[in-house]
Amino acid sequence: MVGWSGAGRFEDIERTVVGKLSAREGDVDRIGDALLVTADDPVAVARSLTFLPGISWIAVGYRFSGAGNYLKHLELLARRYLSKGRTFKISAQVVASKETAGDAVLSGNSVLLASIPGVRVDERRPYVRFHVCIEGVTGACGAEIRAGPGGVPTRGDWVSCLVSGGERSSALAWMAARSGFSLRLVHSRTDEAALRRVARLYSELSFRMDPRCLELVLLDGGDKPYGRIGGWLRDHKGPAFSGLRPGRPSALTEFAERFPNLALPLLLVQEDEVAAVYRSLRLGRAAQASGGREMTLKSLDALNPYAERRFGGVQADSNAVIDAMKRRG
Repeated sequence: MVGWSGAGRFEDIERTVVGKLSAREGDVDRIGDALLVTADDPVAVARSLTFLPGISWIAVGYRFSGAGNYLKHLELLARRYLSKGRTFKISAQVVASKETAGDAVLSGNSVLLASIPGVRVDERRPYVRFHVCIEGVTGACGAEIRAGPGGVPTRGDWVSCLVSGGERSSALAWMAARSGFSLRLVHSRTDEAALRRVARLYSELSFRMDPRCLELVLLDGGDKPYGRIGGWLRDHKGPAFSGLRPGRPSALTEFAERFPNLALPLLLVQEDEVAAVYRSLRLGRAAQASGGREMTLKSLDALNPYAERRFGGVQADSNAVIDAMKRRG
């Protein structure tokens, strides 16, 4: 069972879930704001969907047919996940049924309170969360085993993120993914260490989102890394995000005039929030931009010829990304 965050369109979360499961066997259908996934290994499926943008929770449980079977399956779940003295909460969605969501919650609470000694209901911070979806006389119930990242499911709009492999640009890319964008990671080669950090970023994101909505673009050629980016921004008119924080207010106007497609979304984000997002990516110790150099308006204006190498559309570990880039060289 997969819960939608409520942001964006349900059709988008359905598409991205099906995309992540394309290599696995399993049926997917919908009740209310939840997707029901039938698979031989539900825990493995849950693990593959843990970080998918747009998902608020993931539960494992049973399908049922017949109104009375709901309570039997809920009690089976409770005996596995709930123990004496623990707290729980039941959330329900009911579609096309004489029973209401409130009825399903109340009857479920009564059964669990009667069958497991010492448990109690806690609506705010329960030890176990149970989810119930009912449509007519069929449905599913499950125990939540993971919370999703929330956010907006990938809707298909592409945005380019300028990435150095450092903390700010990596955090920006994941924040853009959670905002519903398909990502084009654009990296101007400086050294092998930076490329390896960017390859790790691609790898991590490829397992968190639908990899069909992810691409890495490596810019190479000449001796001015930021000049390549300036040339690329001039040639590509689509929206581009950067984690750059200009040192003076007047620079914002200058950037907007020279590169109107370049946005700086992190300007209003606190540094501790950026650091927290970076830590959630589990990429290891935060890295600074390559060589400690700062991208400036002057360095972008030093336009440099460049060649593009592209990799994307698949889940891959960082070594596979590096190898693919070398083959394209």
